[in-house]
Amino acid sequence: MTQQASLSQTDFIIAFLRLLKGVGVYPQEHPFISEGLRKVMETISQGGGLVVSVNRGYLFINGERVDVRAENYPFVRFVVQTFKNLGVGEIEFLPPSVTQEDLYRFFNILVLSSGGFDDLLEKMSVKEIKGISVRPPIQAWNTGVKNKARKLYFQTLALVKKYFRGDHPVPMVKIKAVATYMADILRHSEGTLLGLTIIKNYDDYIYNHCLNVAILSLGLALRLGMDKKNLVALGAGALVHDIGKVKIPQEILNKPGRLSDDEWKLIKRHPVMGLALVLKRWGLSEEVSRLFPAILEHHVGMGFSGYPEFLQRKRPGFMSRIIHVADFYDAVTTPRIYNRCPMPPLEAMKFLVDHSGDRFDPVLVKVFAQMMGVYPVGTVVKLSTGEWGMVIERPSDVENLDRPVVAVVADDHGTPLSPRKLDLAQESASVVGHSEKSPWELGLNPTQLVMELS
Repeated sequence: MTQQASLSQTDFIIAFLRLLKGVGVYPQEHPFISEGLRKVMETISQGGGLVVSVNRGYLFINGERVDVRAENYPFVRFVVQTFKNLGVGEIEFLPPSVTQEDLYRFFNILVLSSGGFDDLLEKMSVKEIKGISVRPPIQAWNTGVKNKARKLYFQTLALVKKYFRGDHPVPMVKIKAVATYMADILRHSEGTLLGLTIIKNYDDYIYNHCLNVAILSLGLALRLGMDKKNLVALGAGALVHDIGKVKIPQEILNKPGRLSDDEWKLIKRHPVMGLALVLKRWGLSEEVSRLFPAILEHHVGMGFSGYPEFLQRKRPGFMSRIIHVADFYDAVTTPRIYNRCPMPPLEAMKFLVDHSGDRFDPVLVKVFAQMMGVYPVGTVVKLSTGEWGMVIERPSDVENLDRPVVAVVADDHGTPLSPRKLDLAQESASVVGHSEKSPWELGLNPTQLVMELS
């Protein structure tokens, strides 16, 4: 780092600290505050954005770790401690959305918040601060990742349910925060979170489905190298992509027989109804507009045979094509009230491959298949021991993609056994075949097996 860069970095930290310490004392027009606001805004504008983060006690500016020296140590420590006290890992400032007024109100909230990360998100929502995103800290991922993944899964499920029902306002910043957290876990332990997508719930299908689609979409996007800004928009969009279905009567959504023409027309309107709901709840802004493709285009398809029909003249965007693949896979492998025996995972993967190019993006299908593995979670397999098992985790060793982690559930005669976990990458047993049936059709409870053994 050059001496000039170091001085610029130090000047910025001092300006940042000036705002943290002075906003609660001086008005916005006071020179002490206005100069700090000007310098921070200048840094945001010149860099095309700004990310300030703390990880393992170190301060980072735009991904570059700040060198701690005698002259800047007090400033750095104060900023790091402030992040820690608020439960914040990262703050991102996005031009041109963020204004000097937004910046001033945001620092006021930082100074006044005392209830941790959730309290900070709530206050930002109330104050309608735009162009600034806050995210939770990235923990040390080498321990406890499974517990973190499970906790996040069920917390996010509750958040999605709350947003869909509309009982309480859920700020967009909160949806974006959990999307960021999911991406972080996937980045550090992809198989852990992907394994939880086998969790299904008849009663909460729509919420469960949106959460699983978000996980699958983010996993696919990470493998494609999508940048953080688009990852967050993708995850948030996937979490709310089917919200329009809350406007459709349950008797139509769960109808066991063939839909009438009028009922099918109503189903096909859910993307448009979803967009209207999101706009009503979050308003129109640059951040909200980034979710439009996920909500509006996720059923269009590559061959323009999907819906809404008025979009069939335009190729769906990249985000929409990702969600289209994830949405189809989770939908057809999930039991419904009117269909207790969905497609087995391998049959669903075969359908994706067979229709890549006409319905699904062929590149995305190829990467998706690689991500899901030779035997996707939920596949019922025959072992060389003669026993039967259900895949509950991706292989622990990426060099042995055909040796997943399974729950052994039956002997060679099909007689149920007390389930036990078996990592085939660490054992002499191997997969010698698979069932053409879904686990539900065989009387298995995948959710219970995953929660007990994974």
